[in-house]
Amino acid sequence: MRILFATTALVAVGFAGAARAEDADLAALKAQIQLLQARIDVLERQSAVATAAPAAAPIATLPTTSSPKPAAEPLRWENSPRFTDASGSTFKLRGRILLDAVDAVAERDGVADYHARQFKARQLFLGVEGQTGRWGYRLEGGAVSGGAWSWDDAIIEYKLDAQTSLLAGNQKAASLEGLTSFKSITFMERGAYGDVIDAGDALSLEAVRTGSNWSLWGALQGDNINKTDATGGYDPNQAVERLGATVRATWSPQLSDADRLHLGAWLRRRDRGGETGFTYSAAANTAFRSQTSSGATLFSTGAVGDGDTTVGIEAAWIHRALSLQGEAARIKVDRIATNLSSTLGGPDFDIVTAYASASWFATGETRPYNPNGSFGRIKVAHPLDKGGLGALELAARYDYADFSDMAANGVATLASQTGLSTAGTYKAVTFGANWYPYSYVRLTGNLTRATIENRLIAGSQLDADVTVAQARLQLEF
Repeated sequence: MRILFATTALVAVGFAGAARAEDADLAALKAQIQLLQARIDVLERQSAVATAAPAAAPIATLPTTSSPKPAAEPLRWENSPRFTDASGSTFKLRGRILLDAVDAVAERDGVADYHARQFKARQLFLGVEGQTGRWGYRLEGGAVSGGAWSWDDAIIEYKLDAQTSLLAGNQKAASLEGLTSFKSITFMERGAYGDVIDAGDALSLEAVRTGSNWSLWGALQGDNINKTDATGGYDPNQAVERLGATVRATWSPQLSDADRLHLGAWLRRRDRGGETGFTYSAAANTAFRSQTSSGATLFSTGAVGDGDTTVGIEAAWIHRALSLQGEAARIKVDRIATNLSSTLGGPDFDIVTAYASASWFATGETRPYNPNGSFGRIKVAHPLDKGGLGALELAARYDYADFSDMAANGVATLASQTGLSTAGTYKAVTFGANWYPYSYVRLTGNLTRATIENRLIAGSQLDADVTVAQARLQLEF
């Protein structure tokens, strides 16, 4: 028995020794693995630092603690490609095609009635736009109603900061409807108000500052960039181009998630320089002017303005799919002297013009509003290529203009005083429908009924009723 116990004890001691030896080996192996893992971690950190070093250096010089912005898309589709390089500079080809069909009837007192049917390209425009650093540009031109090529936008912009821009070139500075792109206005034409205030593109120096719901504008303006060298209107030695200045301010509070209000006002002063006088006129269709095509002008003062001061007010309200918009202006006309022209000269007078419009999207879209106090391109909620029906918009507008304050002079006979017989009142109603299958395509139909009431001059009164039906296919890129 003693021998058995002794043998068992020896075996137990042997196994214990073997176990202790095995534990020592495992501990040593574990220590070697931990050391190897630590070396691998060090190597990975060194590799990461070496790889990130070239990109990290310029980030450290930026005056901001925010995370870096994601890289700009090198190519973005906006119905034509917009290219962006690594520095952020952009370039985009842009343009528009507007094809019209128009039928107009003018029933005129004192002269024969007039009927016109036209199929024309209202605008065929091509241009470019881009940005390099703080500098931007937009250049676009083309043919209007079959005429010769001319420039529309020709603008160089320098951004002082995110809110302030200085601009030079052919551009506008007044009117909610005027500053809204021709491609994005509700109706096919801007109406009598746009005709009368004559706030179109002019070669200008302009400063614009915008906030989240306000904007301030200031511009020093000459004549349109397409005009050739000025010639003396009444004196061949006075080839001095017209000059004007415009200021504008807008405020657009967001009343609720569904409501936005726009309020604006602008003031402009112009002088004709050595050019002929300013002309004030309006037409039921500003593109084809059926009432002048036959040679019989129906609503115009003639070139009677030596200078003028215009005060305009703007208002709009957008409630989901409903949009209400209106503008009014008073123009104080400084009439040219009778010693310059006995048929055009006379006492100063005032012009009043206004419009009010409403539009509603049956498909639920909302007119996009820009911070600078204008409207943008419609964003179709359910375009055709997404299985939708596009966007449908119904609209109506009332136009008014009054030239009747223009009086006769005592120098020339009434019958010979240019514009006196056509300086009456203009009233018109326009109904419209727009269908947008996609955001960049629009089909439009407009029907306008206008009434022109002129004064009785030398036994003749050139009143007229004008009816214009129009249709348009528009594509932009």
